[in-house]
Amino acid sequence: MCRNAAPWFAFAAVVWGQAGPTRPDVDSAAADRGKRVYLQSCVNCHGSQAKGTDDGPDLIRSVVVLHDKAGSELGPALKKLVNHKGDLTQAQVRDLSQFLKQRVEDTVKNRNATQPPNVLTGNAAAGKAYFEGAGKCGACHSPAGDFLGLARKYDPLTLQQRLLFPRSGGRGTPPIRPTQVTVTPPSGPPSSGNLDRIDDFSVSLRDSAGEYHSWPRTAALKVELRDPYTTHNELLDQYTDADIHNLVAYLETLK
Repeated sequence: MCRNAAPWFAFAAVVWGQAGPTRPDVDSAAADRGKRVYLQSCVNCHGSQAKGTDDGPDLIRSVVVLHDKAGSELGPALKKLVNHKGDLTQAQVRDLSQFLKQRVEDTVKNRNATQPPNVLTGNAAAGKAYFEGAGKCGACHSPAGDFLGLARKYDPLTLQQRLLFPRSGGRGTPPIRPTQVTVTPPSGPPSSGNLDRIDDFSVSLRDSAGEYHSWPRTAALKVELRDPYTTHNELLDQYTDADIHNLVAYLETLK
């Protein structure tokens, strides 16, 4: 997100805290979806409360956010603010804007809120059952293996973020695992390695020796992708809020 933000908190309290027709309405369902977008794309720079870090400004005090209308159309300034990387869909931009408005509203109501939200509201036993059963987490992870001491490495909020969006990375987290690809041309042996780029016209990779290879996309070219985060992406459409809270409560016990 852009760094053009100003510390007008008193102004926020007046504009967003007043009664009457000028007070914006927040779409709570969109804000909930926007929270997931925020955790995936913004939290590392702007913090769990959207109040900024050394790497990104305070969005709660952003004049751009404060001035934007909460109607069906977003102002161009807010579109630029929330999608400065250009990697969000229009629906994600709208949902994220609603989440930011909701955060401003919550902050106005509780001006002393400095603590991150409590995410340890689930049942650890139920979380363990989901980990070992319906979630199929145990197929790739082990409490006695890669998850040993997990809760000593991350605070609960980071645990939740990593659970939902492991590809997000961030300080102190393991490096993002690249997508693997195998390309088989019409004649000649297949080549495998880390995906460098793929689009409708070409595909490229770097093999285990670091050598770069590229092919034009044709009907005869066979391309097989292996995204290490596929299962996590699929689970985003399956988790209930209870599943997420229970899993985080269970992961917090792995110390």
